[in-house]
Amino acid sequence: MYELRAGIHFDQLTKRRADLLSTLQHIHRERAEVESNTDWLDQAAYESRVALLDRLDSWYEAEVSQIDRALERIRQHGYGVCLACHHPIEPKRLETAPEAEYCRSCQSTREALRAA
Repeated sequence: MYELRAGIHFDQLTKRRADLLSTLQHIHRERAEVESNTDWLDQAAYESRVALLDRLDSWYEAEVSQIDRALERIRQHGYGVCLACHHPIEPKRLETAPEAEYCRSCQSTREALRAA
């Protein structure tokens, strides 16, 4: 069962990773275009656009990194195990978030600590 689930999630993660890399290429092209355009009438609009592209770039890079860690856990046969409590991550959680590193309980605890 583990191999089947890990295989399905490996395929999902690999596809999502490829999609993200394509999106990142688009963002990088857009950033280069924004920076090469000297016709900006409003400096604030330029800065806002650059800031947006930077945030998107950071967000997608973080997701690629999370996917890479999940793919490595699959290769190491540690996929689906919570990094905090070492119990299995709920199958439904992995279905919706195959890159998940923590079970629901541990993830909730981490989020509560971050919010405090």
